[in-house]
Amino acid sequence: MAVLLALAGCTTTISGAAQPEPESPPSNLALVDPARTASVLTAVKTATEAVFSYDSTAVPAYEKAIADNLTPGARDELAKLFAEVRNSAEPIKLVTRVIVSAAVEQTSDKARVLTVLDQSSTRAGATSKGIASVLLATVREGDRWRIGKVEVNPAAPSPAAEKPGAGDRVIARVRDSAREGALRAAEALLNVDPADPEGTYARYESVSTGQLLTQFQQDKAARLNQIRSGSAKASMAPNPVAAVMEVVDDKASVLLHATSDVTDAAGQATKKYLPIVLRLQRLPEGWKAAGIEMVQALP
Repeated sequence: MAVLLALAGCTTTISGAAQPEPESPPSNLALVDPARTASVLTAVKTATEAVFSYDSTAVPAYEKAIADNLTPGARDELAKLFAEVRNSAEPIKLVTRVIVSAAVEQTSDKARVLTVLDQSSTRAGATSKGIASVLLATVREGDRWRIGKVEVNPAAPSPAAEKPGAGDRVIARVRDSAREGALRAAEALLNVDPADPEGTYARYESVSTGQLLTQFQQDKAARLNQIRSGSAKASMAPNPVAAVMEVVDDKASVLLHATSDVTDAAGQATKKYLPIVLRLQRLPEGWKAAGIEMVQALP
């Protein structure tokens, strides 16, 4: 995945007797060194596609992939996830491809990577497809990145925001501000209350800009009617996982996995899992959403 981080016009000003804080590396290196982050994502992509794919006619190859790409603890975890697949009485082939991924957090030897998977399963001549979001905790062992923990449909607090400072910490703070902007936008865009259509719509506009705002304004009457006539209330569950994919000048792209709690008119509750990419624009008042895209399965 190509990753570019460019900061235009980012400066720090110090006046009076205060001395600048000594430059030190940020605690979270995701996107601070774009080439290093891209390298981690590539390595994790290779490992992920290997261990989440399975061919019942080539079990030794699968077991080698597990040994090469997972820590011992993760092997037990994946064995539970794959128990039904591996115990199938019929030949089965599962092909997994990474659609998109981004680093939530990265150090020199650890990374947490939010990944959306495309999965195609063939059994008894029938093929089914689907997508899944996973949060992968990885560790570097020598020249290889191994997966140490797998969370499916994850929910987790965001990493702590980077402390003020100079150099790379300025870059990290811009990344973190984009992530927080995405979370604020998602909170507004994914909450729907049929009992308060005007308030629901107002929240849409409050976090939007550019083409997305124009679309909302052009379709305002239809959207209000849709909210008002809907019978289900939706709210974003706590701790959605967000990872900044790129920041270029005053624009950013953020990959986000959110769980939506949906309650229908009869009081029945269900969950919807939403992998989303938010396109953000930085304005004087902060980051706003210029576009929102649901992650789609690969062709």
